[in-house]
Amino acid sequence: MSKLNIKLLAFQGAPDAVFKNAVTRIENLVSPENYTLVESNPDVLFFLSGGSELPATKQVSAGNFYLLIGSQHDNAYASATEVKAYLNDRNIPSLLLDEEEAGTAAILNDFLIVKKALGNLHGKKLGQIGQVSDWLISSAIPADILEDKLGIKLNVIPWNELAHFSEFKASEPFLNSFSGFTQMDLTETAKVSELLTNTIQKQNLDAITVECFPMVQKDCVTACLPLARLNNEGIPAGCEGDITAITGMMLCKELTGIIPWIANINKATEEVCMFSHCTISPGLVSDFSIKTHFETGQGTAIEGDFKGDLITIFRFDNKLSKAFIATANITGRPKSPTACRTQIEVKLMANEVKLLRESPLGNHHLIFPGNYTRLLQLGCRILGIDVQK
Repeated sequence: MSKLNIKLLAFQGAPDAVFKNAVTRIENLVSPENYTLVESNPDVLFFLSGGSELPATKQVSAGNFYLLIGSQHDNAYASATEVKAYLNDRNIPSLLLDEEEAGTAAILNDFLIVKKALGNLHGKKLGQIGQVSDWLISSAIPADILEDKLGIKLNVIPWNELAHFSEFKASEPFLNSFSGFTQMDLTETAKVSELLTNTIQKQNLDAITVECFPMVQKDCVTACLPLARLNNEGIPAGCEGDITAITGMMLCKELTGIIPWIANINKATEEVCMFSHCTISPGLVSDFSIKTHFETGQGTAIEGDFKGDLITIFRFDNKLSKAFIATANITGRPKSPTACRTQIEVKLMANEVKLLRESPLGNHHLIFPGNYTRLLQLGCRILGIDVQK
């Protein structure tokens, strides 16, 4: 279980009395089961007095992120401020907190959640079936960046290394999960589901993204429903081979327990922003039905009404150096015949619309219910990813 590793810092040779009440002070901010006091490799530098600057420098190193906590007592905050400047000079990311501030405990709790999430991501295996779709010219994260930044290992699986979906039996669990929602014959789609499940199991994958258009063009069957069902079962599954989107989906799952919906951006004005796509998880919608895939008129896709009103919108760039994060309330759930099947309209702030119009990070955005801005922002800060403003 992940815990916060906290290092107590005071002036060299400080008597025991300086440390005497430190545990009580820490436990006003963090539950005892969520932290441990350490002598080295800390996450948190807890300053107890002035004169602790040099001891602090021996605890930090490049490539790590640190929380610095100081108080008004005994020049502790003054010491933390000096160390913050030291870290800034060396491009070592950190966040300076005030022990007495009301929000400090919440930030420590968020930090613990992010630490656990990033730890869980490390070593995950992402399967890319096929290639990144031709039109996603700004959505391919190089494998080395993916592993260096998040610890995710990319496994590229060419279509020609997999058996044709027609060689698999139709998945009974898949058919049962969509029973009663359509009169369409889902047999071929259920075989695609079995192919994807088989690949995940054989390759020991934690997530997949699928270049789906070659299959629909050749065999008139889509992966939309199988991907939607995988997401509903807790396995991040993306379409169009989009590495940027699936990476964000994997992070969001670890941070929040929710796997987002990949959505195209169809409109961005100060009056309305519209998003749509065909692969939404059944758990994120109500009153859903099964239609054909929008662009091709083939196969199957989900059309439904997004549950709830408050949403978070999120996207990385293809270098894992920038992120777009926004929250909004859904203002409409249209059924336009000229966009992908599930659709929402929202109203964003003027600066957010400007970012989407003038500095977009790409087309696909991740949408999920609730407000997780604070967690995502902290996660990006720890990772050294700039959040657009």
